[in-house]
Amino acid sequence: SYLQSDNNVKKISSHITKKVADKLAEIFRNDREDFEKKWDDIKLFIQYGMLSDEKFYDRAIGFALLKNLDSKYFTFEEYKTQVKEAQTDKNGDLIILYAQDADASYAYIQRAKEKGYDVLLMDGELDVHAMSQLEQKSYEGTDGSKLAIRFVRVDSDVIENIIQKEDKAAVTLTENEE
Repeated sequence: SYLQSDNNVKKISSHITKKVADKLAEIFRNDREDFEKKWDDIKLFIQYGMLSDEKFYDRAIGFALLKNLDSKYFTFEEYKTQVKEAQTDKNGDLIILYAQDADASYAYIQRAKEKGYDVLLMDGELDVHAMSQLEQKSYEGTDGSKLAIRFVRVDSDVIENIIQKEDKAAVTLTENEE
């Protein structure tokens, strides 16, 4: 415990963290295809680093990947850009759909795909915590506005209620019905 509070150890730790993040970013830039193949094996360690160290998070957000049900990988920014048009609700919130078990949620996933929505596969040990962290970090839009992002399980409700595109009309009764 004495070493954990030592300034020299903290400096060494932050330097090692910086070097690891820089090397991972370099591998991502130079050979993204190979990085994607290894992602499922290293995801847990990168997510843990992002959750436990703010500086590592700032560096890793550029190469941390999300995987959809079609086994395609995206950075968070790439994914936001891809789904922003279709999955923005009436309040301007970006709704990111995810499934923890693709087989158990098959019917919900198919209904979402029929609507043109994309669904992420979030079946890792730290995925729930990583999603929470991404939600908490509001990202600035190009016009300086904040974009609210919510991760929602695809099987938490019918798809029309998850991503509401318009206000539901109030039910009005005719004189006869009253």
